[in-house]
Amino acid sequence: MWSSLGRPDLRRGSSRGERVLVLFASLGGTAKAEARQLVSQLRLYLLSRAHVAVSSMSDYNIDDLTSERCVIVVISTYTDGLPPPAGTSFFAMLEDWRNDFRVDKAALAQLRYAIVGLGSHEYGEQFCRAAHTLDRLLHSLSAHRILPTCTLTDTADIPPQLTPWLTRLFPLVHAAMTGSPDPPEIHAAAAAAAEADHESDVESDGSASDDGQEGGGEAEADDVEDIVGGKPSGEGSSARETAREMVTSRQRAALTKEGYRIVGSHSAVKLCRWTKHQLRGRGGCYKHSFYGIESYACMEATPSLACANKCVFCWRHHKNPVGKEWRWALDPPEMIVQQTIDNHRQLVKTLKGMPGVIPERLEAAMKIRHCALSLVGEPIMYPHINELIAMLHERHISTFLVTNAQFPEAIRNLKPVTQLYVSVDAATPETLKAVDRPLFGDYWDRFVDSLTALRERRQRTVYRLTLVKQHNMQDACEYGRLVSLGRPDFIEIKSVTYCGTSTASHLTIKHVPYHQEVLNFADAIISSSAELADEYELACEHEHSNCVVIAKKSFKIDGVWHTWIDYDRFHQLATSGELFGALDYCAPTPQWAVRGAQEKGFDPIETRHYPKGKARRLRQTQDSQ
Repeated sequence: MWSSLGRPDLRRGSSRGERVLVLFASLGGTAKAEARQLVSQLRLYLLSRAHVAVSSMSDYNIDDLTSERCVIVVISTYTDGLPPPAGTSFFAMLEDWRNDFRVDKAALAQLRYAIVGLGSHEYGEQFCRAAHTLDRLLHSLSAHRILPTCTLTDTADIPPQLTPWLTRLFPLVHAAMTGSPDPPEIHAAAAAAAEADHESDVESDGSASDDGQEGGGEAEADDVEDIVGGKPSGEGSSARETAREMVTSRQRAALTKEGYRIVGSHSAVKLCRWTKHQLRGRGGCYKHSFYGIESYACMEATPSLACANKCVFCWRHHKNPVGKEWRWALDPPEMIVQQTIDNHRQLVKTLKGMPGVIPERLEAAMKIRHCALSLVGEPIMYPHINELIAMLHERHISTFLVTNAQFPEAIRNLKPVTQLYVSVDAATPETLKAVDRPLFGDYWDRFVDSLTALRERRQRTVYRLTLVKQHNMQDACEYGRLVSLGRPDFIEIKSVTYCGTSTASHLTIKHVPYHQEVLNFADAIISSSAELADEYELACEHEHSNCVVIAKKSFKIDGVWHTWIDYDRFHQLATSGELFGALDYCAPTPQWAVRGAQEKGFDPIETRHYPKGKARRLRQTQDSQ
């Protein structure tokens, strides 16, 4: 690829002054991958492996920077436009050097550098801010830019944005390493950035910790990396007006690898593990226990893979796009519904040969009865969500829609769904910003307005709380105050699902609360005020998925909980055009699903299966008793 640019004749050597160093600061892994790919390309171009080295900022001794000749940096953007944790110390030391009068302001005069920033232009002023901050810090210590900073947005595939910049970079790296006079491009880059440096210094004083934007306007939290897709660096605003597909080729490949079936250009369907469980007679999900769905007849899907949050506990590992408004090509709802159903049925058919599958259930699963619009992304962003919901109801498919509480007007405009969820992941602005990492700067106002909008709904409403140890389990009283805003019919509380090690998340198994801790937290919310204690009670539990549900006492009719749903009755009401409420289609809850039951929410007609180690421990416990 680079042979046409010429092959330099560099002397062999391993000292820092004779090498090109590629530094990276990554969180989700893409900055690291791009850095390593850059190293391979540089080695091919320079024809000497000894002249190219790579290191994470966290492993690099910054004192060595004064003896480096050429450094290329690949850096992602973290919350509030800050560098990712791997680069925090590196930035802090440069900041110290810059402000320490004892440090020569020409300390890096020998250094030639170039920076690749990864971010999302969805974050406005925070887009690739870490890269620009590093550029200012290096330049303030007299280092010389080889090229202006290359900024890559997560809303477009990386190669078309990066390749033209690399084509200009490589000859300049060669010039820097051979001691040739600085090409005109280096002087042009320095001059072009000088004025920007001055303006930025006046605004932010060059600090790596300056926000420049209020609230959580940049909660990107991972390498842009994980979400790649929109406006290439330097592209005009008119590009945003051009309809394009939401899912980039990189995202499509990542999601497909994880078992998603991409529908059209922005929708997806995936087979839920609980569908597989119940097809084999091994128990249904908590919705089966709490609300009476048949898990094997439930389809998990979304009409919008894009989301306005980057939650730390997202079990999708942030492979989906992000966005604050719909700006992509738009697929019609009838196509989405039909292709989603077709793909789901195809996925069910693949289970025909799975050991233990019950033939009758497999046949029944081909008739979809429920749709969980919660697969990934923000379903309520889809402009034709009401039409899509109506088409599902026409097919007698119930709808469980989950929204992340950032689009209050969309909640108000939503037509009746079987059950509407709002994710309530934190009880204070600070915790919400840390846990959900929202894109919107006014995220808290949107959050509160969304909860208030929920109170206006006549159909079943649910607060969904995901508990993460060391993040959001200390605010039971604050959660109680939020309940008064929306007065939901139900409050689901479940532990975070641990999905194994991921570069996109720092969560470990230690962040997963035990079932008893979830029960205790639910009790703490109810007892946080006399008003809540009068109106709510802990109704059901599903130990298998570490989840409980608090319900309004109005659903306890004649001493019997009615958290289950009469789905036939709902479809009658939904198509009648008449006003109806949540109690109009409730049904009795079986005793095995109620809190305190011996089954702890596990349907007794199913057979519980345990991992070998856990099964052995259970038998030992039973024998000792």
